[in-house]
Amino acid sequence: MKNDDTGHEWADVLPQTEPTIHRNLDVTVGARTLTTLTRTQLSYWISKLQYTRGGPFMTVSRPGRPEFIQTYRHSDTDYYLEIRSPESRDELASTTLRDGESAAELIWDWLEGRGSTGDSRCW
Repeated sequence: MKNDDTGHEWADVLPQTEPTIHRNLDVTVGARTLTTLTRTQLSYWISKLQYTRGGPFMTVSRPGRPEFIQTYRHSDTDYYLEIRSPESRDELASTTLRDGESAAELIWDWLEGRGSTGDSRCW
């Protein structure tokens, strides 16, 4: 942090350039459908899965592409997460997570094209 003539501190670092919104998606949350998603909305919807009409499911995909990621709120503490990659259309990688924020983080990383967080998990 640097100090300017006004006495205020400021950061000499630009913010990260990752997008704040993903558009043109096929997102289902229970019986609800969405086409855009922000990181804040993703966390919100995952926290509400147990209350959604149509079931405690969330699926995220891009139109016209075979891969998707989905989560199911299995209990008060468990989220079941599945990913289908374009290379293996008949197989799903799956894991169980202990909190919704971990599920939101993995789904956001998937949207961003970052597999590093998911690679460290046992699938």
